[in-house]
Parts: sequence; structure tokens; C-alpha cells
Amino acid sequence: MRYSLSKKLIVSAAATLVVIALVVSAGLAAVFQWGPELLLKREMLRHVDKIQERMRFDASGKLSGVDLNSKMRLLYEALKEDSIYRILDDKGAVLIASDGASIPLFAKDTRFDPKTAADTSLVLRRSGLTLYVFTQAVSVNDKTYYIQVARSERMHQAIMGSDSASFMMAAGVAVIIAILVFTFVVWGTFNRALRPLRVASDAASRIEFNSLDSRLSTVDVPKELVPLIDAFNKALDRLELGYRLQQEFLATVAHELKTPLALIRGQIELDGTADRQLLLKDVDRMARQVHQLLHLAEVSDRKNFMFEQVDAGEVVVSAVEHLGRLADRLNVSVVLNSPAQKIPLMADSGALFVLVKNLLENAIHHSPAGSSAIVTVTSGHIAVRDHGEGVAADNVALLFKRFWRGANRRDEGAGLGLSICKEISLVHGWRLVVMRDQRPGAEFIVVFS
Repeated sequence: MRYSLSKKLIVSAAATLVVIALVVSAGLAAVFQWGPELLLKREMLRHVDKIQERMRFDASGKLSGVDLNSKMRLLYEALKEDSIYRILDDKGAVLIASDGASIPLFAKDTRFDPKTAADTSLVLRRSGLTLYVFTQAVSVNDKTYYIQVARSERMHQAIMGSDSASFMMAAGVAVIIAILVFTFVVWGTFNRALRPLRVASDAASRIEFNSLDSRLSTVDVPKELVPLIDAFNKALDRLELGYRLQQEFLATVAHELKTPLALIRGQIELDGTADRQLLLKDVDRMARQVHQLLHLAEVSDRKNFMFEQVDAGEVVVSAVEHLGRLADRLNVSVVLNSPAQKIPLMADSGALFVLVKNLLENAIHHSPAGSSAIVTVTSGHIAVRDHGEGVAADNVALLFKRFWRGANRRDEGAGLGLSICKEISLVHGWRLVVMRDQRPGAEFIVVFS
């Protein structure tokens, strides 16, 4: 069963958001549950900073009061027993107190020392209430003051209980809304982003064998998908080229076979006067063409190759021996230059034999009677040289074209030999080059690396 990419991404993203929200909520809940002292101290420090900012002085520099905002003033006036602040001088004397007291807050049976009390917190009992007291030293106008802020335990528990419940409820609602909004936005984004891909998919489904020139457009396609579309278009380029070459090849094959068939039919229709030798010659030429066509079809498919470690010298010797009678008939001597030791090569033995045979056969047919064809084998290449008239500059580009025949050949081949050699070289990763200025003749070299 195929899965939807957009749905999978949306579900993964939403699940990630849920996990993050749960982790954050659990962390905050843990702080509310097990770290109230930290929250209390932070809140008291915030009040110290606010009180310090709003301290007011008269013209002589004496502290005259604290100008609290309405919310803080209401807190300290309405809850005098549960919320207290006091401002002390550097000797510990109370200058201003929200509850009107004249002494600082300190533990029972102790004496208040501003230097040791600064930046510390303590817990004390007062009028049946437990108070959390924090003392902070501040510097204002180059003078040191001590600000004490106190909160009752019952007030802190009430605030924390109310805040935590409200927070958890708000956090839950926020998470649900965030997930819904996130899912909708992501779904819309992916739906919009993948629309060009669906358009491209529809266009690709309409491409037939007779419309291989069609290409997929990359207009409005996300840049992440452009390489995929370009790769598909390049694949279509290769398919179109292969299809066109195949059509041209079939047309050329039909043309090449049409002539000998017409000649054979003409000979047969001449009742009683058919030339047996001429008929056999035409049949042999057709058989040669069909044989080369089969070779070309085989070497064009990489699955037909079986690579193994072979001795290149031994394969070349077999090819030379195979063409011995042809060389004798055309009065061309074959010279083989090969080292005595083995030349290991990773190749398809049969394909290498066909490659050397076609090159040597081509050299024998282009060499004049009484001359020689030279085959040289080394660990890096195989070279086959003839002593014919060489290759004209205009013909170099045509050498490996299918069904092309040189003007100086002495046989009636199909013009597929060098094409087969080229295909074999490509499959093996070799380079097949021609050296045409050998004076006389031409030299074909198969370079292994």
C-alpha cells in the first residue's frame, strides 16, 4: 500500500509539535509543583527591582517615599499582613515600611545585621503566619539601602495554585489550537507545493512512443523537485535519441537487405538461366549482413556480457589464426607482436575476440596484395595497422557509423564491423581511436584505461 508523502509529513510534524508541547508543559508543571521557592524568589526579586526604580528623594537627597503603580500599591495596602516591603538605610534603620513598622524583619532571638542579611532569604513566624523574607542591598545616588520584601505562605500557595491551574488550562487550549492551525497550514502548504508535481505527473502520463519530443515544464516547480524533473527530461532525451536511432537502423537494414533480395528474385525469375554462383554470392552476402546484425544486437545489450579474467594475448592469437585463410587468399601477411608472458585483462572473452577479428579483418581488406597487417598487443592497448591508403580526413567522423563503407574496401561487407567494435569498447570502458597518418595505412588502437 502506497503512502501519501504530504500526509506523512503533516502527521510527523504534528506529532513533533505535540511532543514538544507536552515536554514544555510537563517542565513548567514540574516547576510549579516542585520548584515554588524558585518562583517565589524570582517574584520577590522583581518587586525589589520595581521598588528600587520608584524610590523618590527630596531636594536634599533624603528618601521621601516610593511611587508604586496602582497594582503594587493595592497589593501592599490591601494585604498588609501577607505582602510587606521595607526600605532600610545602611545602618539597618527602617526608612519606609508598607505596614508602618519601625524595625526590620529578622528571625526571633537574633539581631538584625544588614551586612550579613544582604542578598539572603529567611523564613519566620509572625502573628500565626509563615513569612518568606528576602533582603537585597541596592545602591542609589551613591548610597546603600536595603530593601526587604516578604510574602506569606498562604498567599504564595493561593497564587501558585490559581496560576498553575490557569496556566495548565491555557497551555492545553493553546496546544490544541496550535496543532489545528499548524496542521491546516502545513496541509495547505504541501497541497500547494505539490500541485506542480501533480501537473508534471499528468503530463508524463500523456507521453506516448510517438510523442517522445514532449518535455516536462519546470515552471512554478519547487527548486527541490527541479533536479527530478530535469533528470526525467534527460531520460526522455536519451529515449528519444535511442528510438530515433532504432528507427533509422531498421530503415537502413530494410534498404540493405532489399537489394540482394531483389537480385535473387530477378535471377529466379529468369527461368532456366539463373546463375547458381551469383545466387550463392548474394545469399552469402545476406547471411553476412544478418550475422553482423545479430552481433550488433548482442553487443548493444550489456546483459549479454560476461566479464572475467582473460589473457588478452591468447584471445588475439585466436583471432589471427581465425583469419589466416582470408589473409592467405588476399595475399596479405599478418604480423603479430605480442609478449611471451600473459596479459591479464578483465573482459568478455567472446566480445574481445569479435573486436580484434573485426579490426584485423578490416585491416586485411584495406591492405594491398603483398603487404602486411600488423597486430601489436601490450598491457595497455591492442593496435591493428594496415598498409592501405589510410583514412581521409573527411571520413574520420563516419568510420564508426553503421552501414558506412570505405571506398577502398575489397569486400562487400555490411559496414557494421567498426560499429560493433565501438559498442564493445564502450561497454568495457575502453577507448577506440584511429591514427590515420601512418604513411601508409591507418592504425586502430584499443586503449584499456
